[in-house]
Amino acid sequence: MTGQLAPVRVPIPVVILLVLTVVGGMWWKYTRHQDFMTPPTAERLEEIRVRIKSSFPQMEMGDAISVHKVVEPPPPPPPPAIDLGDLTVPPVLDGYADRAGEGANALIELARKLEEKGEFQRALLAWERVLDTAKPDEPQMTTAISSIRRLRPTLPDWNLKPESAISIELHAGTGKPLAKELEPILESVARDLMHASSGVITVKPIVTAGKASAKKGPLPVALWLTGPGKDAVSTDVLSFTVDAPAALQNEVVTTVFQLVRSHLAKSPNHSAPGLLAEGESPMDALGTRVTRLQWSAFGTALNVVPQKKED
Repeated sequence: MTGQLAPVRVPIPVVILLVLTVVGGMWWKYTRHQDFMTPPTAERLEEIRVRIKSSFPQMEMGDAISVHKVVEPPPPPPPPAIDLGDLTVPPVLDGYADRAGEGANALIELARKLEEKGEFQRALLAWERVLDTAKPDEPQMTTAISSIRRLRPTLPDWNLKPESAISIELHAGTGKPLAKELEPILESVARDLMHASSGVITVKPIVTAGKASAKKGPLPVALWLTGPGKDAVSTDVLSFTVDAPAALQNEVVTTVFQLVRSHLAKSPNHSAPGLLAEGESPMDALGTRVTRLQWSAFGTALNVVPQKKED
């Protein structure tokens, strides 16, 4: 056999006893002078708080604020300034027509800005460009018309020299029984058209009486507009009938609006005036829906000298 020592086994009861002795001895040594029943005083609690707080790493106040600060998004850039054009030169009838490509909303903003600046004549031109060059939708058209209706009475006529107005003729053809009643109405409408155009056009009324008709019933009236002269350019001819002379003036003005609107609709350079709204005065529409630039274009088109056909 070798000289190795056999392992010594300590009985379990002895191990338990030794463990309890060690634990009990440590407990006795370190806790026998401690008071676990009496609550700590305020001074003792404050001392503990200070000791615990000092054990944590300190942060600068600026660092703490920066950690919790919400980063605000940058403000949106301001809208670009609206170009009002050169306000030192006199306004022209087709003013701001070159802005048509920017759309109706841009012209509306331009018109409002010009009004804010007190440039009311230029603002009126911008409102008119909404109608005759920008192809507005219904709300944009309504806004422009109401603004034109508001500004026009506050401003002088565009053309204050009747001799420089564009001359056109308003023709009416009817039977003899109605011709005499039609003459003063046509003269009144001619004056109103000059005012509606802001002096851009001057209108000569011409009534042609046909043969008396033996037929009874509503009397027919034919209306058309031309330039001056025998072979002048003419609009279409529209006819209507009246049962009572009292309705004659309204029928004449309504038909004139239809003639002007129809003729302007053929122009590739301008938008056609909008249709009459329910209950809208046709003469009012001739001064709002038809712009001063359109009146100039209308009168100029009727004054074009037709070319003679070669034999």
